[in-house]
Amino acid sequence: MARSDAGEIGFVAAGTGLALMGRRTCEKCWACSLLTTIEARKLHDAAEGGDGCWNDSVCHSRRSYYRKGRGDRVRRQPQLEEVIVPIPIVSFVVLHTYVEKPRQPHDEIVIHAMCAELWVGEKPIALTQPQHTFGLPPRLVKDYARQLLEALYQQYGNGRRGGFERFAREEQHAISQCPIRPCSYHAEHLRFVETGGDR
Repeated sequence: MARSDAGEIGFVAAGTGLALMGRRTCEKCWACSLLTTIEARKLHDAAEGGDGCWNDSVCHSRRSYYRKGRGDRVRRQPQLEEVIVPIPIVSFVVLHTYVEKPRQPHDEIVIHAMCAELWVGEKPIALTQPQHTFGLPPRLVKDYARQLLEALYQQYGNGRRGGFERFAREEQHAISQCPIRPCSYHAEHLRFVETGGDR
């Protein structure tokens, strides 16, 4: 299976950012939390033709929990005055991966697709075209990730390597959110075969 050696590529934060304190991550719930409510019900609500996993009394709060984590529930005291301290404006690149389940560096998990996004300060500037990588061996997955950094540097680096040496972080997305078409996961291009097609 193709895998991405995140540590060798230079990923700094390969997690999803979901610090679920004391609770084991349910991969199915994690993937579901990344979908819209309509998409989630279509996949999991028996009334919508899904697999029957959806439970109205549980799923809404659980999806919110996985998206935000417990930390977001801690609110600042409203009476405190907020002091804004600007941070330096720097360039950095975020790697977006589409995977079947959450992964950690060096996990042998297939990366279905990936792309890279350039930020300057608080503004997204550019995004490489998402490409399927599930058919590539590990070495080529790693090489392709480096090519994404290099392509953004060549176009936006202005001769300064700062921010383009490695990925600032990795954002993991559920494979069901893959934006590429045709896609082996969504298999929309095969529907005509299932229905007999037009003759």
